[in-house]
Amino acid sequence: MKKNTDKINKTKELFDKIVEGVNNIISSGEFERFLKFSKNFHQYSFNNIVLIYSQMKEATQVAGFKKWQSMGRKLKKGVHGIQIIYPIKRKYTKTIEGQDSLLNDDKKEQEVEYMTYRYTYVYDISQTVGKPLPLENRALNSDDKKEFYDFLKLFSPYKIEEEDIFARAEGYWIEEEQKIIIKKSLSMNDKASVLLHELTHAFYDDFDYKKERDLSETFVESVAYIVADYFDLDTSHCSFEYIASWVGKDTKIILELGDKIQKCANSFIKKLEDFYNNGNLQIAI
Repeated sequence: MKKNTDKINKTKELFDKIVEGVNNIISSGEFERFLKFSKNFHQYSFNNIVLIYSQMKEATQVAGFKKWQSMGRKLKKGVHGIQIIYPIKRKYTKTIEGQDSLLNDDKKEQEVEYMTYRYTYVYDISQTVGKPLPLENRALNSDDKKEFYDFLKLFSPYKIEEEDIFARAEGYWIEEEQKIIIKKSLSMNDKASVLLHELTHAFYDDFDYKKERDLSETFVESVAYIVADYFDLDTSHCSFEYIASWVGKDTKIILELGDKIQKCANSFIKKLEDFYNNGNLQIAI
């Protein structure tokens, strides 16, 4: 069994890998690919997604040894696991003394919770053999972008208007009026992409736009890119350049926003899937 200090050092090494991995993703121009990759790993934290990506870029579905075993699959001989960080919730009881510590009745016990971390291993489905897994249809309609755009308009709790916009903007969110404006002349694919972007502003953007515009736009377009890709709407021709224009060379921005991007993208995807699966035919107001 490893000593506790060895485990702490190993965990620190993994966190260092996260920082290094994010920097490599940005500096090598792989952020777009990473965003596309991350949509497959909803149950994992941003830090663990970076670890998985840095060790196996071709991974599509990972789980622990026992999980694969429960699904009727076993590991191929000689495969190497993918290291991730596993949080463990621990508790301890401490005694709190009152003003008069000489009186036993003045002492109270309080239970305190804290988190520790250890490293564990997961394996990609390509490293296993056995029973086939049920396929999931993740696209609403991957071949009909007009239908997807119409679905987004139906889903939106905010009024959507198409107008002739002559400025560079292709759309914008008006918070005071709870309304989204989309450039009328755009293609259906672009309208869907812009609508996802503006809905992300409306749902999740809590930045001070005047002071933190770079953070706001990096965060919003990253979330919109993940959601669009999840539903087979390819926005890569515009999203990555847009994100890079706001990030510049400050790779810390992505590390700071990473967990927030992932959580909000997961939430947005769930909202859309729940709305679709519930067969809603009316705009939510």
